[in-house]
Amino acid sequence: MSRPPERESGVEALAARLRELRAARAHPPSEYPVLLDAALAELDHAVEALRHAAQAPAPPRTPGAGAAYPFKAIFEHLPWPVILTDEQTAVRRLNTAAAELTGLPQAYAAGRPLAAFLRPADRAALRAHTAAVARGDGDRSLPVRLQRLPDGPLYATLTAVEAPGESSPDVLLMFTPTPRPAGAGPAEPRGAPATVVRQAELTALLDRTARTLLGGASPSSALGAAAGLLRDGLADWALLDLGMPAGPVRVAAHGPAEPQDTALEKAFLRQDPCDCPVAVEVMESGAAVVEQLTDDPDRIGTDEDRTPLMVRAEVASLLSVPLTAPDGTTVLGALTLLRAGAGPPFSLLEAATAEIAAGHLALVAERDGRGGPGRG
Repeated sequence: MSRPPERESGVEALAARLRELRAARAHPPSEYPVLLDAALAELDHAVEALRHAAQAPAPPRTPGAGAAYPFKAIFEHLPWPVILTDEQTAVRRLNTAAAELTGLPQAYAAGRPLAAFLRPADRAALRAHTAAVARGDGDRSLPVRLQRLPDGPLYATLTAVEAPGESSPDVLLMFTPTPRPAGAGPAEPRGAPATVVRQAELTALLDRTARTLLGGASPSSALGAAAGLLRDGLADWALLDLGMPAGPVRVAAHGPAEPQDTALEKAFLRQDPCDCPVAVEVMESGAAVVEQLTDDPDRIGTDEDRTPLMVRAEVASLLSVPLTAPDGTTVLGALTLLRAGAGPPFSLLEAATAEIAAGHLALVAERDGRGGPGRG
């Protein structure tokens, strides 16, 4: 016998039980299997309520009544991070708790692959388990690591949801966060002083970059040194490409001081910018590219052995900005910044800083007679 849709009091009771489960995350990891079983049971209950709510006819609207559908009410107010995806891990919907955990706005994440939130080593496992759950092979849990939370794994619980109008089931995924270490202070609130400190650091970075460009022994050396400073302050890798009459040339490639792949910097430097898709895109369009969840292995091209450079450098996010001449239309080159491993995505403040610095680089490149128009 089918159960009726979850009433408001039932939603409140469910939320209360989930708050208790959320508090239990401070328990030792050895107790997680029991907690995960309880969380999965609650998730099954929520899925059943959502299924009934989706199949039930919509209640008539009365003037002034702002009736909220049970699906949205239950999904949005779950205190645990919950994400709805398709069988390919493309995000359909995520609740507020999931947006806070991943650090990405709900509108931005929608339609993007959930696997791209994760460390590269965990992406294949999530894709495989998500596909299995969508096929009907049963619910499951697995440890995963987010790009922005590299210190310990989260526990992802996956269950199938048969959404009306869809040819195949969606997958509802719930993250169980790793407990905070004993003695650790509360999480830093939004708008904390760290933002102000970062802004001051970026202002100082722009000042150092300008001084380097003005005081370089030659324009070429100044451009290369400035790109190195921007790598130090913004990224793990900095690539500088300039347009020439015969085609664009890579004039600088700066990587980590102690890279695990010692030959990678030379591979970047030898690369033809025409074989770097994101640099070509920026130089042709004159528009910056910011990709917070970069999951395309060919986005920055390949090395001489056809190995994707994204994979070799373990790139998680990228920022590429044009070197636009003072006329505002001529593009003289591109500055591409890459973050690898567990590095956080580029913020809007950092993107703006990179664009200002690229404008400074363009001034030196133009005065040196280097660079060529990418568009006009």
